[in-house]
Amino acid sequence: MIKKYANYLRQILPLMKNSWLPAGLLLITCCIFMLFSPLPDFVQDTLHITFYVINLAGIGLLMFYNHNRPIFFVIITVLSYMLINYFKYLHGVIYYLTPDYANLVFLSIAGLIFFYFLPDKPLFSIDTVYFLIIVFTAVSLGEFLSSAKIKIDFSPLTNFGSGLQIFGLVLFGIMIITMLLHASIKDHILDTSMAFSTVNIMIGFYASNQPSALVLFFTTASITMFIAICRHIFFILRKDPDTGLNNAHSFLVKAKKLPLKYGLGIICIDEYRHLLQAFHKRGISTIMAMVSKKIVSLEPDAMIFRCTPDEFVIIFPQAEKGTSYERLDEIRRQIAASEFILNRIKKPIKITVSCSIADKKRSDANVSDVFIRAHRALQKTYKFTQNITSKA
Repeated sequence: MIKKYANYLRQILPLMKNSWLPAGLLLITCCIFMLFSPLPDFVQDTLHITFYVINLAGIGLLMFYNHNRPIFFVIITVLSYMLINYFKYLHGVIYYLTPDYANLVFLSIAGLIFFYFLPDKPLFSIDTVYFLIIVFTAVSLGEFLSSAKIKIDFSPLTNFGSGLQIFGLVLFGIMIITMLLHASIKDHILDTSMAFSTVNIMIGFYASNQPSALVLFFTTASITMFIAICRHIFFILRKDPDTGLNNAHSFLVKAKKLPLKYGLGIICIDEYRHLLQAFHKRGISTIMAMVSKKIVSLEPDAMIFRCTPDEFVIIFPQAEKGTSYERLDEIRRQIAASEFILNRIKKPIKITVSCSIADKKRSDANVSDVFIRAHRALQKTYKFTQNITSKA
């Protein structure tokens, strides 16, 4: 029985690798709050400053690397924190019973869930303008509803004695469960961290009547997001986000450390443009992920890179002359014989690849010479036929 559960854990734990750090930060924050609350004033002031500095640093990184998805999640977090403090100052101890605060809870939840599922696109694009308009519209809507004394709160109890009434707790609970389920399936760095950041934000709202809890949990949410942003940027600089394979930059770095003898193969997806038109970016990303898993399963010891959207580069270290061709052609045959299934497509998808291989020669100055020979062989045969392996 113990071996059975141990086997389950060995299968599950690698799928949760991005959850350990944000979950650990949440646990540490809860322990600090329970053991040391209320925090001294100078600690609260330090956390207050840290909150703004970390969020500004995170926004700066996202602007530099041109990503818009997490930046709006951070903006919603900052606006929520600022408005909670403002409403506490404006209304005093009954702030959580006012329409201002109730509307803030609802609009914050709506903003967090919307930007959680927002596709990641370049920051400097027309989409960012639309999303900014959405944020400004939400703020204006909150002001209008509050001035009209309209409260978006359907709680049966209007005085729950907490920073979150029943309606807000239910909405936060549904949102967090949805996020955690999505994050457990995808296990992306940003998705997982956003889900745990939302848990911190919910606790911050719930215990917002205590200054220590408000600043502590919102700061933890910001730290969680900042670490995720740094990890995400470091990841995309080295890896292909769709497949998790090393990218072209990693290929150039690792090419300097290749052995004296190796085979270099190129795997080109046939009719890639047609596939992109048929299944769009999200579908083609899923297909490329499945193709990459197939290649890795067939050649776990090889070095595999996704250097362009439609091409994989595979290096067989210490491969004897002629053996690389057989190994690469086996990959081609296995992919052609496989069926790939997308959730929204009932029929299985058949994919073929065209390959070329070049073995390292003494006359090759570096890996670029080997790559060029393999690519020329691929281009020469690709003009006339597909689903074939050529040799340089």
